[in-house]
Amino acid sequence: MKDESRLIFVPRNNSEVKEFKISRLKLITYSLLILTTFTFIGKVTLDLLVDFSHDSKIKTLERTNTVLQSRLSETRLQIDSINTQINMIVSKDDELRILLGLPAIDSDVREVGIGGSEFDYNFEDEVSGFEDNIGLGQQLSKLSKLERAIKLELVSYQELMNVFQKKQDSIKYVPSLKPVLDGRISRSFGMKKHPILKVRRHHDGIDFGATRGTPIYASADGVVKFVGRAGGYGKMVKLDHKYGFETRYGHMSKYVVRRGQTVKRGQKIGEVGNTGLSTAPHLHYEVLYNGKALNPSTYYFEDKELNALVVKK
Repeated sequence: MKDESRLIFVPRNNSEVKEFKISRLKLITYSLLILTTFTFIGKVTLDLLVDFSHDSKIKTLERTNTVLQSRLSETRLQIDSINTQINMIVSKDDELRILLGLPAIDSDVREVGIGGSEFDYNFEDEVSGFEDNIGLGQQLSKLSKLERAIKLELVSYQELMNVFQKKQDSIKYVPSLKPVLDGRISRSFGMKKHPILKVRRHHDGIDFGATRGTPIYASADGVVKFVGRAGGYGKMVKLDHKYGFETRYGHMSKYVVRRGQTVKRGQKIGEVGNTGLSTAPHLHYEVLYNGKALNPSTYYFEDKELNALVVKK
């Protein structure tokens, strides 16, 4: 009797009272069994919920990673496009420096740039097991380089503007326009073999091959110093541009200016011909500074659109 426990059920309607007898050992055993069962079910249920939540987070991260990879690919293309535009700006910067008589920025300086942030992250140190398969570090490095390049160009632009403001008068007399817009260089500046005389001699200018009648334009403001025939040059025009600059245009078929006339940069002065010592229609173009022949290719832009804007119709 002492080892037994009794469970008594009394109904509300005071009907038959039910009594159950059970030993304490069985009671403890059943209680432990029920407790163990509920604990096991609870643990399994909790594990399932955790696994479901974990899987849901993984799927969310995978979708996020896919979107980030797609956006990073788009960003990579945009960075490459910006880099191409920066290179174009660098080219224009160099041309403007030539025009303004400033030295070109050293290539090593351009490579380093000015200021900006340095992105040299080791993501494996920050996130255990991280593998930069999407090129994040590389893109951050490119962005850093672009940032420094842009700062350098802004500094250069300010320098160009300062010099331009100081040289507004003299700049229009610098021979900076290509005299034949569509001409191709058939003979460059320097020691060359003369096509007719067959001897090596210094070629003091540049020859622009073009069809007969192609317009020839003044490369800068100036005054017509000479118009007429000049030996091997054939029909030639000389322009005095002040500040020591002079340009010569040879082998012309005709000229449309007269001696003493004032001309503006981009004004037509004649047409391409084949006069003098010449084997085919072309323009022989020279640039002189204080009487010394200079390489004309360093004194004009190759940009056809920019040149076309200057030409006087």
